[in-house]
Amino acid sequence: MLRRLQVQAVANKLAGLEPGVEAKALDQPWRQLLVRVHPAEAGQHRLALLIAMEGMRWESEEQRQTVMAEILAALPGQIEKPPSLAELAASLPPVEWLWPNWIPRGMLSLLGAAPGAGKSMLALDLCRRIIHGESFPDGAPGPNPGANVVYVDAENVPQLLNERAQAWHMDRSRLYLLLPDAYGMLDFGSNADQDRLIEIMYVLEPELVVVDSLSTISTRGENNVEDIRYILGFLSAVAREFQTGMLLIHHLRKRSKAMPILDLLTPDDFRGSSHIIAMARSVLGLSVICDGPQPNRNGPRRLEIIKTNLCPHPAPLGIEFATGPEGEIVLQYTDAPQPYREPTEKDQCATWLVELLQERGEPLKPGEIKDLAEEAGFSRSVLYRARKSLEGTVVNTEKSRAPNNRWALAEWNGDE
Repeated sequence: MLRRLQVQAVANKLAGLEPGVEAKALDQPWRQLLVRVHPAEAGQHRLALLIAMEGMRWESEEQRQTVMAEILAALPGQIEKPPSLAELAASLPPVEWLWPNWIPRGMLSLLGAAPGAGKSMLALDLCRRIIHGESFPDGAPGPNPGANVVYVDAENVPQLLNERAQAWHMDRSRLYLLLPDAYGMLDFGSNADQDRLIEIMYVLEPELVVVDSLSTISTRGENNVEDIRYILGFLSAVAREFQTGMLLIHHLRKRSKAMPILDLLTPDDFRGSSHIIAMARSVLGLSVICDGPQPNRNGPRRLEIIKTNLCPHPAPLGIEFATGPEGEIVLQYTDAPQPYREPTEKDQCATWLVELLQERGEPLKPGEIKDLAEEAGFSRSVLYRARKSLEGTVVNTEKSRAPNNRWALAEWNGDE
């Protein structure tokens, strides 16, 4: 049993209260004291304790004095308890959102992607939308125009940020950079850099803080559990104190040769200590989607929530890098792209069937189609599976077993 609880049991009995435990559950000298001590009147606790301790064997006078001091210092009947949820409920604010269902206020959000996927560009586009009061990529309304944003450029490439912001005609007077010191270091494990961020927060009251990137804000690296917990705890406290969105950009683990380079992400793909994922309330993943038979690093992106315990997962979004009117790269948001899947024999047969009907331009008898399918290398079973997968695209002109039934394209019915 904890020493503090054993001290408390003796102090309770001394004050005339129930000890709360049996003597046999205690260690010495607390067990013997609980048996020997008697309730005392107010002001007589010290004397009663001295009488109880008389005749006991002690390792030293220092031990006897320490035990007496601990018992007299304990508050009878007062074992410290954590607050209950009912006690906390009135002081707990509801979850508030900067970008609804994607980036909460007052909590940590994490954005992870492979190198070159465009995570910094995506973060800057979110900054632009917040500064100009534009809607978010899914159409959710943004904050009022003129909001401030802080960009912690720990990778120290402000010229790149400036070029992009200038090309997008951003109001750069609302985008504030926190850069490394003269030696190229930024360490949120140090009081000096923590104070820099806190001072900026008090002055600017930003809607969003972007940290680019998590691996460059600690001198000990992202695998040091104690250091990363301390830094994430600090950033979480800053987000909570100022009720701002806090978006941390993070890198992914290198995948083995056996795994595809371009694929959907999972929490296991994120680099560093598992505490990074654990402490983030919302984890966003940006994937380069292979939408063709060959990998394409310039292919469409898929933005999705990989982890959240604040709300249902929102629908993923697609992102394409397009060329703007002045030759700049702009982000266009679309429906989420789906990864390429090698066509099966059934898929190939379905494509062949639609093309056959389009080429002939009229309904055909199933028997005739079966003969043509066999000539094309498709078995009868594959043909009928393909036909079933095209339900709504290829239809019967009569009941399926009717002698004059034909297979036709559904769109022809609309033309008649």
